[in-house]
Amino acid sequence: RTQPPSHSQTHSASDDIVVSAAMQQLRDPGVLIVAHGSRGKPKTVRLVLTETAITWRTEMRKKNSANPSAAKELKLGKLHQVPLSHIMYVDVGKQTAALRRVENAAVAESLCFSLLTKEGSLDLEANSPRERDALVSCFSLVLDEVHAKNWRDIYRGPSSDMPSSFDDGDVAMGMGPDGV
Repeated sequence: RTQPPSHSQTHSASDDIVVSAAMQQLRDPGVLIVAHGSRGKPKTVRLVLTETAITWRTEMRKKNSANPSAAKELKLGKLHQVPLSHIMYVDVGKQTAALRRVENAAVAESLCFSLLTKEGSLDLEANSPRERDALVSCFSLVLDEVHAKNWRDIYRGPSSDMPSSFDDGDVAMGMGPDGV
């Protein structure tokens, strides 16, 4: 496995600016990036980092057939979400089965990274090597924070603010009725 670069190895002031700009964008409005699955065509998704999770949904611009001169309509897919505590690792390059598919042979290794979660991997293709490196740094910093804390501290917040993962009915993510 290629380890994400540690902060001290490749550190410069301009890197800091790039990473903090990427972090801002990830939080709001999110980053448009290509997601690869183990089957089907790659899809453009908007990846957003919240305080507690990463979320993504497909975004497609659809031509308005009734009025071709109008702006393209935005079609949004189902919102997916993974708690930050479920992200275990950031893999740099094409390490996963989804990114190693024959159909992705033309995709540059320097654009790819994967977020390995308890539910599976989220395999992403950035728009440029620089963007890929900045996003890998962002997620590495997030994981440092999430996993350095004692798990009891994470759950010490008021339970009334904790939405039940069962409410949204997203059983596809492998959530049971008790939210695990």
